[in-house]
Amino acid sequence: MHKTCRVLVTGAGSGVGQGIIKSLRISELPLYLICADIAPMNVALYRSDEAVIIPKVESVGALEKIIFELKRLRVDVVMIGSEFDLVFFSLNRETIEREAGVKIIVSSPETVAIADDKWATAEFLKNKNLPYAEAYLPSNIDEALSTAQKWGYPVVLKARTGTSSRHVSIIENREMLENIFSATPSPMLQRLIALPSSELGAEYTCSVFKAADGTILGPFMARRTVRGGTSWLMEVAYFEQLTSVLLEIAKAIDFMGSLNIQLMLSKYGPVPFELNARFSGTTAVRAHFGFNEPAMALKSYFYNEVIEPPLVREGVAMRYHEEVFVEKVSADQLSPGIHKGAVNSWF
Repeated sequence: MHKTCRVLVTGAGSGVGQGIIKSLRISELPLYLICADIAPMNVALYRSDEAVIIPKVESVGALEKIIFELKRLRVDVVMIGSEFDLVFFSLNRETIEREAGVKIIVSSPETVAIADDKWATAEFLKNKNLPYAEAYLPSNIDEALSTAQKWGYPVVLKARTGTSSRHVSIIENREMLENIFSATPSPMLQRLIALPSSELGAEYTCSVFKAADGTILGPFMARRTVRGGTSWLMEVAYFEQLTSVLLEIAKAIDFMGSLNIQLMLSKYGPVPFELNARFSGTTAVRAHFGFNEPAMALKSYFYNEVIEPPLVREGVAMRYHEEVFVEKVSADQLSPGIHKGAVNSWF
């Protein structure tokens, strides 16, 4: 018999936060779900057992205020639903766990730094003799043009940090590179692996899970299309050609809980191009098909159970938009923890 676990999810309004919440809701674990975000108009605050507004992690006094709320709410486990919170909780993990008496599901600062920086990711893969897409850090437009000319167009121009395909461009020619380069923060050039497509093709989002005893579970594999920077159509299946590289990456990097790995298939085989050392936007999809990482994190790191390898079902996931309705209240009167939202059964 499991005791009730009080779980706080940060970034409750984000796609990742909502994915964690959905995954926890479909688990059979006894949970008291507390959602946290930095502003009241964030959807999951009105669909949880309890809700709290927390400060931006970069604000003055954020550490003390967050520790206070965790103690006040008697939180057992913290799960990170916003990429903006990840570095903060990783760097301050020991202090928060000691002062608030909680368990934080977060990887080490070193691993977070590798996954948060696309240049560092490429260098990590290269140094571990794993497949990678060659990258270059141009200090000016002339260096960028010279490298693109040497590689041949199209090339990828992206910011070193960021998620949801922000500041990622497929550069078709010299003129396009000249127009976009200056608007790309911390620009990085990378060789194109394969062209993105609106049809299921060469792009994959995958995941492996590391339990408290070091056991690697997975991989979970899904072929996908991307819309607005997020996985939109997904085919979940066993893709044999991806398995070895996914497990090699999992063995090469130190991480806690979930590690999301994004790849494309090239003529040379699968090439990873992004790592996320955290729960990711497809967390709920994975949970539905049997690979429930938030639930596995609680079983392993909170309940101290040995996790059996999950049986992943095959199938297709298609995303759509949903609304939460909070009635008889104005926007400036919204109060998480007091007001509750409703979801219609449209279909």
